[in-house]
Amino acid sequence: MIVKHHKKYKIINKFRFFLFLVSVLIVTYVIYYSFLIANAEGITEYRVQPVYIQEGDTLWAICKEYLKDDMDIRQYIDEVIRYNNLKSAMIKPGQIIFLPIYNN
Repeated sequence: MIVKHHKKYKIINKFRFFLFLVSVLIVTYVIYYSFLIANAEGITEYRVQPVYIQEGDTLWAICKEYLKDDMDIRQYIDEVIRYNNLKSAMIKPGQIIFLPIYNN
């Protein structure tokens, strides 16, 4: 019967060992969360649609045209206001606003 003796490891420098463990944990954390974020369902892609405002247009009517079916129009209008740095929902003829159009 053959008995194999395993080599025993001895920690010579505690600081290097601690540094090695921290490095391994950080790399593991970064790799894990990069895959987790890349596969997150909350992230949606969108393109931006410029819209030229004409006489009689309202932000509500324009947003209703480009609205995703499952989205609340009030939230979408708030998002358009923030995206265009508008102070309110008031728009003027000749103005150009940009609407986020979601792919999902």
